[in-house]
Amino acid sequence: MLRLTALVLLLAGCSTAPLPTQPAVSASPAASEEGLPSLPDGRRYIVDPAASHLRIILGAEGPLAALGHPHVIGGPVVDGTVVVADRWQDSAFRLEVPVAELTVDRAAWRAVEGLEPDVPESAIRATRQNMLGESQLDAASHPLIRLSSLAITGPEWQPDVRFRVTIAGETSVHTVPISLDRDDSELTATGALRTRFSELSLVPYSALGGGLRVADELRIRFQVKAFTDESP
Repeated sequence: MLRLTALVLLLAGCSTAPLPTQPAVSASPAASEEGLPSLPDGRRYIVDPAASHLRIILGAEGPLAALGHPHVIGGPVVDGTVVVADRWQDSAFRLEVPVAELTVDRAAWRAVEGLEPDVPESAIRATRQNMLGESQLDAASHPLIRLSSLAITGPEWQPDVRFRVTIAGETSVHTVPISLDRDDSELTATGALRTRFSELSLVPYSALGGGLRVADELRIRFQVKAFTDESP
């Protein structure tokens, strides 16, 4: 289970017996995170969590991998702010994913990923409990995953975004290409990436003496939709 990401955006450990990058603003969007400048001047878009989503796909590996199964983790991807500056490359964002709102293995998500949709409810509860626990995401001490842009390059319609992500107190830097569609009232950013727990400075969940563990590689897909204050 992931200890995501994303972004993005992320994030959980898995097992069937004992159970387990990249744009993102904070609850105070204009405030700067440690080591980051404040958001620039420009057109400000406020993220709509209900219209945004995050999916993290985790596999199993190890000599006992057949005892496990893949997981799909997701939830309301973000609260946050995106600012599009007059000079496109000066644009920036700050996003937050509330860890406690991440959910595990919804049947519809698993079906979209080509996985067996039906997972026992007891396995889902145990997986989520492990995911939020102290040894993984440690939701009690680190309730938010934070994503902050560092640099944006390329054309506005398909930029490369370099960003910083902080998960369970661990911070790493990643680059992800995104597709961007926006007008004066609405912005939609979509993207996908493959990364590794080791690149996130995290240790994937393992069980049975390491014979069953979450695969180091994880896949992340996201959509972030945001609206200006003037939007209806």
